[in-house]
Amino acid sequence: MRHVVLTTCLLLAACGSSEKSATVAGATFTSDESKGTSSITTEQGTIRVADGTDATKVVMPGYAPVYPGASVTGVVETENNGRKLKMVTLSSADPVAKVVEFYKGTLNKEGWKLPSSLISGETGMISGQKDGKEVSIVVSREDDGKTNMVISIPDNG
Repeated sequence: MRHVVLTTCLLLAACGSSEKSATVAGATFTSDESKGTSSITTEQGTIRVADGTDATKVVMPGYAPVYPGASVTGVVETENNGRKLKMVTLSSADPVAKVVEFYKGTLNKEGWKLPSSLISGETGMISGQKDGKEVSIVVSREDDGKTNMVISIPDNG
């Protein structure tokens, strides 16, 4: 199956227009290079990936807003049998501890319980729970000096 998916992706890349689509073995693969989006749709659900300009249009919930001054670098949205999850990646120049404290503050302000929160060296992690939902935020400092964040948002907020 991996060869079928790889072949389909290569065929989509070879097409002349910016929006491309192909269906293989019940899965529809779609990409639009001009928007920076790709998706795979099956009977069970959809995975949608966005980067560039399309990623910056992401709508974030009040408890996990875009970090001040950060750039949104990518969004992965999944829907599987009605269950939705959004993972947003961001980049900032601020230190890990400052980013972790910001998100702890916004989660607390919105009434989220924080059963797990830690900073170890150049990595931080927060998990929050509220109304049967869970959010997680992972923060890490990269070799290039940037701080990256991955925020997992349940059920569209």
